[in-house]
Amino acid sequence: MNFSSFRFDGSFIPDPPKEKKKIGRKILVVLLGVWFISYVFFSNAFESQPPKVEISKVEYWNLRNPLTVKITDNKSIKSYKISIDNSNGDGQLVEYASAVFKQDNINEFEINVTLNSGFRNNYTVIAVDATDNSNWNFWKGNSVSVKETVIVDIKKPVVSIVSNSYTIRRGGFATVIFRVDDESLDEVYIETSSGRKFIPQHFEKQDSKYYISLLAWHINDPSFKGNIIAKDLAGNISYMPINIILKEKTYKVSNITLQDSFLTGKVAELASQHPKFNLTEIPTEHFKIINEDIRAENEKIIFNTTSKIDKQKAIEELPLSPFLPLKASANVATFGDHRKYYYQDSLISEAKHLGLDLASVKMAPIVLSNYGEVVLKDDLGVYGNVVIVSHGLGLYTLYSHCSSIRVNVGDIIDKGSVIANTGVTGLVLGDHLHFGMYVQGVPVRPEDFMDKAWVKSNLTDVIANAKQLIARQQK
Repeated sequence: MNFSSFRFDGSFIPDPPKEKKKIGRKILVVLLGVWFISYVFFSNAFESQPPKVEISKVEYWNLRNPLTVKITDNKSIKSYKISIDNSNGDGQLVEYASAVFKQDNINEFEINVTLNSGFRNNYTVIAVDATDNSNWNFWKGNSVSVKETVIVDIKKPVVSIVSNSYTIRRGGFATVIFRVDDESLDEVYIETSSGRKFIPQHFEKQDSKYYISLLAWHINDPSFKGNIIAKDLAGNISYMPINIILKEKTYKVSNITLQDSFLTGKVAELASQHPKFNLTEIPTEHFKIINEDIRAENEKIIFNTTSKIDKQKAIEELPLSPFLPLKASANVATFGDHRKYYYQDSLISEAKHLGLDLASVKMAPIVLSNYGEVVLKDDLGVYGNVVIVSHGLGLYTLYSHCSSIRVNVGDIIDKGSVIANTGVTGLVLGDHLHFGMYVQGVPVRPEDFMDKAWVKSNLTDVIANAKQLIARQQK
């Protein structure tokens, strides 16, 4: 007899039903199960995120720069293995590096993958396997496998010059035609010793390996040296110097005395349009605002307009007639004139004249000497009313101080068309045309493009010689 089954008053206490005991045990099991599941899912020891693997994102690899493999994990990294194609072309991977970490606190690891220059396969596969220290997956941890395929390219582009101008003079231009061979070519340009860049265009057809470019020796650069630079997608770079004879050119220096009537008239009118005008009442300071601040702003717009080149367009010919924008005119100011402005024997400011001034009669018609597209029509302070026309191959002409303009941006203008009339807009006193020429943003001597013999020897003949050589090579 179980005495615990009696009350103190002697009455009998019946045993609890077995069903109630079973329910209690089930509840306990469920609670333990919920606790265990919560522990597994929310405990860092059972985190279920696999490690993250990052491999340098490159399609082409020149082997000189290492590829970086980075492994990170929320908990810690247990082991990794990096395998690489054996370069025999059979698709087999061989182990490059591996490790098992004894510490359990490494949650970030990085290794640089390098191969020797003898590795010449067209492509290679880099495979990375990594496992963390989690208890997930029945204490095996989380694992990840990542593969990247890269093309091994250790060959530099091959550059060869076909034809180029024999000479270039300070402030002038030259032409070069060359060939570049590389299956993964990325970028081609010409860079001068002063850091100026000229972008070539395809020669004859868009998919051609031949390129053509005009280049210019800026009047402010102490010397000139040009290099053709070709880069491929793997980062291999080739340099080819352009052998060209330099012809020095000495430009005029003009000392100009500023008159009070000019300072209080035209100068004050133009300077009043600039925010700095109200900062001073001194007329010579107003002149500096025009000649330095406004001029710099104007020339920036001109540079941005004339430095554009259509790399998608192939150049087959560039037939240029001598540029003669103003018939029966006289040269009243030359290109490159270094102007120094004085007031009461004190030097106030200076600037270089980057064009050719031509004058005939008032409001004379300005004629387009060669086919082109109007790319700018604007009022540019110092330059007054301006038209800029693109003639192809990065060559632009500028017509300023116009009294009226007869064309609009986007117009395609035929040779011989009247595009504007001369005037006195901008920083001028007398009616004339300021005629400027630019090669990819660099101002050049208009006189060179007005000289038929000079254009022939520095452009037309270069193109003709290149065509003959290319035709001979293709036979």
